[in-house]
Amino acid sequence: MKPVRTAIFALCVAASGYAAHAQTTSDQPPPPPGPHGRGPHGPPGLDIERLTVLLDLDPYQAGQVQQALTDQRNAMRAERQNEKAAGTRPSFQEMQARRAQAEQDLVGKLSNVLSDAQITKLKVLLEPPRGGFGGPPGGATGAGTSNGTTNSAPNGAATK
Repeated sequence: MKPVRTAIFALCVAASGYAAHAQTTSDQPPPPPGPHGRGPHGPPGLDIERLTVLLDLDPYQAGQVQQALTDQRNAMRAERQNEKAAGTRPSFQEMQARRAQAEQDLVGKLSNVLSDAQITKLKVLLEPPRGGFGGPPGGATGAGTSNGTTNSAPNGAATK
């Protein structure tokens, strides 16, 4: 009985040492940004390198797009700071309206710089991702389900 206890104790000590070592090593690079330039937990934003490729921007256009995005980001940040200082918080509808207005302003600023095809692509890239949070995967009822219930019967019994 004593050798079993000793083996279990040794495994627990080894596992805890491995876990502590895994937590302290951070020499791995961070994960790459996801769609729309989003990092794993970072704020959304449009990455200029990605936009340069997707919109086929020349250096002048890339500089103008970068400047317009920076101006928009700074204006939104200042607006949030003013609201925070005032202790107010906009409603969801107000936020949606502000986002739509900011997109229109951005497209308006860039309409003299980008071609019609590039503006169309930019509008598509600015669209919010479809779906959202909290919904089941695969649509309204979920993948492989019918009205939220599974299609399999317990113990292999046949269903009607």
